[in-house]
Amino acid sequence: MNETIHNLLTEQTASWETARNNYAALAGVRVKELTVGGIPYKVQFNPARIVSSGAKVDAKTIRERKCFLCPANLPPEQKGIPFKEHYHILVNPFPIFPRHLTIPELAHVPQRIAPRFADMLELAQALPDFTVFYNGPKCGASAPDHAHFQAGNKGFLPIEKAWRRLIAGKVADYGKAALWHLDDAPRATLVIDSASAEDATALFD
Repeated sequence: MNETIHNLLTEQTASWETARNNYAALAGVRVKELTVGGIPYKVQFNPARIVSSGAKVDAKTIRERKCFLCPANLPPEQKGIPFKEHYHILVNPFPIFPRHLTIPELAHVPQRIAPRFADMLELAQALPDFTVFYNGPKCGASAPDHAHFQAGNKGFLPIEKAWRRLIAGKVADYGKAALWHLDDAPRATLVIDSASAEDATALFD
């Protein structure tokens, strides 16, 4: 799957002008790393991203616009790879990461994590070079009306490396899964660590 994704990124940045220009613009992104209260943060100034991060997500705008994640409304240049028969792995044309994917549900259904946590774990297993993440409808998602995940190249986010040293204590055990809380205020982070996807999903639920 990694090679297939690499080929997709190469093909899309070669054939799709929007993607090509925005990935090229990453070279000019300004990044500042800082530590606040012992917690590492990475601040990114990325003007090309404003189309996505500045999208209007109020109810009226959502009702009146065409959903840009529905297959019928994708740009003709945008190609994808099927996953689990009901997801589509796409190159994100407004990247934060050097390699940035969007993985929408084929059907137009609301952005909710509750029924899809197991899908997220399967994606993470299928994409070992990527960190898979979910952005909720009240947390800045530019498509709060269409279920989707995102993925970016592994090692880019500070919390990927920092979380283990921030563990403050265990909340619960469930089979082969454990729920930990981190000492990382002003964030409030919970971590599920598990050798079993089934137990991790059950603990999440």
